[in-house]
Amino acid sequence: MECKLLYSLKYSYSILLKQVVPSPRVLSRSFVLSYKILGEGMTDPEEPPVFVFHGLLFNKRHWEGIGKTILNLTKRCVVVVDLRNHGDSPHLNSHKYEEQAADILHLFDKLGVTQASLIGHSIGGKAAMCVALSQPMRVAGLLVVDISPVSVSKQYQNNYPKVLAAMKAVTFKKPTTVTEARKEALTQLKDLVTDDFLLKTIVSNIKEKTDGTIGWSLNIDTLIRQFQHIVTFPQTMKVKKYYGPTLFVGGQLSEFIPPDDLIPIREMFPKAVITYINKTGHYLHHDDPRSFLEITISFIRKHHFKRTFKAHPAT
Repeated sequence: MECKLLYSLKYSYSILLKQVVPSPRVLSRSFVLSYKILGEGMTDPEEPPVFVFHGLLFNKRHWEGIGKTILNLTKRCVVVVDLRNHGDSPHLNSHKYEEQAADILHLFDKLGVTQASLIGHSIGGKAAMCVALSQPMRVAGLLVVDISPVSVSKQYQNNYPKVLAAMKAVTFKKPTTVTEARKEALTQLKDLVTDDFLLKTIVSNIKEKTDGTIGWSLNIDTLIRQFQHIVTFPQTMKVKKYYGPTLFVGGQLSEFIPPDDLIPIREMFPKAVITYINKTGHYLHHDDPRSFLEITISFIRKHHFKRTFKAHPAT
């Protein structure tokens, strides 16, 4: 069931629709990302909806709790989304960020969304950045969680290929239930994945498929094959600019957003600000959800529909 708010935006903000023309590439797509709308009938139609994009090996379910809190405190419609090759979204042969941005823009078109605030963690942050850079008029504000478009984390580059390979190698001994399959995977992965939160998150991606078999909901083969595209940021996007409000939130104990990245980040996002949450790592929204939500909600409340959003700096 679609959210009435999202459809109403098409009519309430017809001026914006005339200014924003989706590219033919987006319109030609035959699939739509899986999503869940939070807050139907209890949100403010005068403010932009909030779209949330998860990180690598996560899915929309992992962000529902935070999404509901954002909804309750801001009265903004919140949409949690599965990126391609994750959750309930289609399995495809590519995982490039330009394509993920097109996936998201196609979802906007389907829902009648002219403009939204974006929150993205890890690879979801890179996808959100690409949306803002490719169609800035459609992004009211951008919050990027513990990922940089400049630096490549050694932890990411060295550890995640091993994790993906280990996931591919997991053998399911004909489990009769998803619970049994997850226990088998835990046993086989626990020596490599020592972070308990990440381990539990990974095995939560095991589910019963439409054909009745039990296995990974992730497209592990594509994620392995496309990993170099996952850890880097598209060069084609680095020459673009998004002049809207932009906040990078990093974990103090994480290496994903080095402070020295701020200057090159501002080449793409001139209004970017970086803030760090003390005693948190890459999964800062899990390590300190209270601080993360305080920062996030304060930032979102500043976003409003922009009928004449400037794609270039004021002169």
